[in-house]
Amino acid sequence: MSSEEPALGQLVVSKLGRDKGRLFVIVRLVGGNYVYIADGSTHRMADPKLKNVKHLIMLEQVDQGIASRLKAGLAVADHQIVTALRVYRPQTRREGMLIDGQRGLR
Repeated sequence: MSSEEPALGQLVVSKLGRDKGRLFVIVRLVGGNYVYIADGSTHRMADPKLKNVKHLIMLEQVDQGIASRLKAGLAVADHQIVTALRVYRPQTRREGMLIDGQRGLR
């Protein structure tokens, strides 16, 4: 998968806006340079945020469970997104990345 092309279930970090530095999952692809993102708490599946891909850092991580449900047209619950993001966050903190405004351990 190219880091240029967004995919359903892909984890991203916002580069700009009020949500700068926050981790999200891509939940819907829109033609052009836009995607809908959700984090299960601030931006829920019922009201995902429309974001320009230029304003996102595309991570290599894709949650396969969420991706397969979205591709099949099945509902994804907010708690599933929260769990997926919670599982990923400790890995990024160990690598020293800045996610959700906190510097990771080195």
